[in-house]
Formats: sequence, C-alpha cells, structure tokens
Amino acid sequence: MGRILLTWELGLNLGHLTRLLRVAQQLKKDGHTVFVAARDLQAATAVLGPAGIPFVQAPYLPTGVALAHRPASYADILLSQGWSDRRALWGLIQAWINLLQMFEPHRLVLDYSPTASLAARIAKIPTTLVGNGFELPPLTTPLPAFPGFSWATAERAHQSESIAVANANSVLGAYRAPPIEALRDLFAGGPVLLATVPELDHYGARQDARYIGPLLGKLSAPRVDWPKGEGPRIFACVRPDTRHAAALLKALSGMSDARIICVAPSFKASQLHPLRKEHIRFALGPVELQPLLDSDLCISYGAEGTMLSFLMAGVPQLISPWHVETYMAARRIQNAGMGEALADQTDEAQIVETIWRLTGDNEMRDRTRAFATRAAGWLSDPNQLYGDLAA
Repeated sequence: MGRILLTWELGLNLGHLTRLLRVAQQLKKDGHTVFVAARDLQAATAVLGPAGIPFVQAPYLPTGVALAHRPASYADILLSQGWSDRRALWGLIQAWINLLQMFEPHRLVLDYSPTASLAARIAKIPTTLVGNGFELPPLTTPLPAFPGFSWATAERAHQSESIAVANANSVLGAYRAPPIEALRDLFAGGPVLLATVPELDHYGARQDARYIGPLLGKLSAPRVDWPKGEGPRIFACVRPDTRHAAALLKALSGMSDARIICVAPSFKASQLHPLRKEHIRFALGPVELQPLLDSDLCISYGAEGTMLSFLMAGVPQLISPWHVETYMAARRIQNAGMGEALADQTDEAQIVETIWRLTGDNEMRDRTRAFATRAAGWLSDPNQLYGDLAA
C-alpha cells in the first residue's frame, strides 16, 4: 500500500476538511498510510482528531498580499497568496518541499492547494485534485475571468496570469524544474475531480469535466433539537463577517412564529445573549446536521458544506454572500430557482419578509426537492473515485 499526503492550502470553512476526512478514512481503510497538511490546525483538531487522522500545519501565507485591484480570476487568488512575490513564493515552495521530503508520499491529494501542486511538479510526485468548480476552474489559457462581475475582464485575467506564471517559472528555474506555459499546467499532474454536480458548478456545467458529486463528510458534533412549536423550521449559519450579520440575527430573534437553530461561529456568547428567545437556539460551533435536514429553509453566508448538505436534502437557500466564490455559488442556486441571495441594501424588516416568503414558496421547495432527487445519483457509488486517489 502507498503513502498518501492530503493537503488543504487555501480557502476557509470546514468543508475542505470534511471532504478530506471522507477520502482519508477510505484510503486508511484500504490499507494506505495517510497524512494531512491542513491550513487550520484548530479545525483539523476538531475534524480529523476524533477520526485518528494524523495532521500537520500546511504552509501558507497567513496575512496574504493586498492587490491593487479586485480579484478578477484564479490568477489573482494566487497573487494574493504569495505568487506576486518571488521570494515569498520560493519560501512557500521550500516549506512544501521540506514537508514532502519528510513524509515521502507516493501521491498527493490536493484540495485547493495550488502551491503544493507546484511543489509536486518539482518533486515529480503524481497528484489527484479534488475541489469545487471555483477551486478547479475551466482549463483555458489563460484561466477564465470570474463570470458576472464587471471588473473581471479577460484582459485583467491575462495580465494577472502572466505575472503568476513568470514568478512560478522563476522558482521552478531555481529548482531546475521544467517551466509551465500557463496556470492550467498546475492541474496536469493527474486526475481532476470536481466534487460537485454540473448544476452547481460556479462556472456553469462543463462538457469535459469529471464530476464526482459532493463529498459530504460527517463531523463529530453535538446534536441540537428544534425548539418546540408548530412554525417553519429554519437553520441558519452566520459569522461576524457575514454581510447583514447584525440585521440577520435581529430578524431571526424577532421571528417568534418560527423554530430556529442558528450556528454562530466566532461570536461571543455575550453578543448573542440579548437575542436569545424560546423559539431560537444558538450554537457557537458546528452541530450535527443530519437531524436538521428537515428544515424549511437554510440561511448561510455561502459555506459550501452547509449549502450542499441542505440542498441535497431538498432544502431551499437564502444566502448572504461575502466574497466572489460565494457570490458565484449564490448566483447558480438562484438561477436554478432553489434560493435567493440577499440584496446589497437589506434591513431587518426586509430580511424577515424575505424569509417568510421563501418558507412559503412551494414551487421553490418542489424545485429543490427535484434537484435533490436528481443529484442523489451522484452519491450512489462513492467508492468509484478511490482508484484515482490511490493510483
């Protein structure tokens, strides 16, 4: 059996780790030695620790690099994470190379880990890439501009990619490794597996992509039951940096005819105390989702794992997106008639009206349930992808 390193370098939220958890558990069951390099050690402790999956800190740039313009493409994401500075990029690559030399993996499973992909190219280690449509963009040259944003032009995407490629080749040259011609070469080390379904692909359905369906791992988290009552069941997940966070929480606190469970990570208990009512229960960390999938509505900031869990159960969405990826995801869900994104100017009263309207929208509920029925086929045979992961 082989030694397989799984990595999570960029992005936030537990969805990256729950994907890797499911993969690591299967690989470990099949006899492979697995090790995870995780961006967030606290999250890894909560997700991987109880499952007995060993992990270490993944190299990444904690503060990032400020861009002179809004991110317009995947290339800009790289530039903001150290690829705009050759010395910073060399340092990141050196850290990844050291990690590879210590663990000596036969294969890497990369979850949103572009710098690790570059290091694997230097070390000549095969890779399998797993991620959603945003993390694994269409393999064009240059990689495409983010669709639907006025500032995200093809010209800007080309300019940013040229800088990223030049800096990458400078580092590759220092290691006497072959240069890349374009960023699409980062995805050429092995299978590219889109852990989503075509209808939810951030860039739209692709003809030449391999979709494997969502990889929804199970967290070891406490169970929370719905408050007593007869009103609609609403699950919400709100962080302090969620757009309209204060108005959202006040709106939910005032909806006494509903039954609400609100996960509010990074809030302090004292901040939520004035909002506590009999009809709403708050949690400061992850909760077990399975008992809550009979919700009438899921409200979130666009956390992929949360959205997918409830969409696959036929639950409509209300999304308050806060960055490009979540805007793109919200647009796909809204265009499919399975939810809405909150408008830029939204106060407490408008939010309450929107929530009541969505909980009573039978057509939206029927469309979302029909999607869940179609999408269930993507989850029917999860073992089919492990050959690509362990080859």
